Amino acid sequence: MITPIRMRSLGGKTMALPLLFLGLSACAGSPYDVDARQCSPSQHQVLVGRNVGEILLPPTLRKREVWSGVMTNDFNPARLTMYVDAKGFVTRVACG
Repeated sequence: MITPIRMRSLGGKTMALPLLFLGLSACAGSPYDVDARQCSPSQHQVLVGRNVGEILLPPTLRKREVWSGVMTNDFNPARLTMYVDAKGFVTRVACG
């Protein structure tokens, strides 16, 4: 049986969290493949060769996928651009 523990939030309300959840979240780390919140070519290089459908990135990271080489001309240095081949694999990453 999982026993809940009580925690007091800053707003004065209490909430119960299962002890198991706390144990798992403490050792799990980040659920994302790359935890960067802005484009970082050195960190995002690990995505090359991976299937784009299996990549989990933070929702706050601005990103786009370029499948056929056609893309808009708006430049945003904080946005991750993933170039994807016809089979769905990332061939290169860049910022912009």
